[in-house]
Amino acid sequence: MALIETPRALVTGGNGNLGQAVARRLASAGYEVHVTVRDEATRASLADGLMKEGLSVHVGDLSNDADVRRIFDEVGRPLAALVATVGGFHGGPFAEVEESTIDFQYRLNLKSAILTLRHAHAGLAANPGGAAAVLVANRPALSSGPGVAVTTAMKAAIVSLVKSVAEEWKSEGITVNAIAPGIMDTPENRRAMPEADPSLWPTPTQVAHAIGFLLTAEGALITGATIPVFGRS
Repeated sequence: MALIETPRALVTGGNGNLGQAVARRLASAGYEVHVTVRDEATRASLADGLMKEGLSVHVGDLSNDADVRRIFDEVGRPLAALVATVGGFHGGPFAEVEESTIDFQYRLNLKSAILTLRHAHAGLAANPGGAAAVLVANRPALSSGPGVAVTTAMKAAIVSLVKSVAEEWKSEGITVNAIAPGIMDTPENRRAMPEADPSLWPTPTQVAHAIGFLLTAEGALITGATIPVFGRS
């Protein structure tokens, strides 16, 4: 009888609130889970958390092609699932946005996703029975809003990216989707918005469960979509 190989997953941004929630969700579902962090200091800070839970932690700048290539070499093939959670937010009047902020938001939110998805292809295509990739957009990328134009432009590009790559890869059995969370219930967001009602916000664990569905056999019916995950906000 052939042995059933443990499915392998890579979660980028493994030190973030959503990245950690997704990593734990996939580990509990039986995946061999790999996560990425930006630097060795962050990796060391996870020593009593994710690493003790048996997850493999890889270090690299995901806006650097050589780092991304190396990380995928370290993770190995085949790859059943990719969840790219690396990203960040910038708010403020559009007319005051500096060039350095534009460049940083591009590298963090869009270039990192493009490089990660591109280098994931070989591993995803090698997975028996198909594979899945999930990227992260945001709520304004599906609508609009003041003071968030630069980040939203990058996240709207993610929405377009998944549509195009999903069409290109569907014949290989690879689904490509995105989720678009609203404000999530995190300690940072509670501190930043003390007057808001966090019970209306989705938690990272709830968002991770939505992502988890897109990685299942049932979720394989969906590709090229961006799923809104707003909670009751």
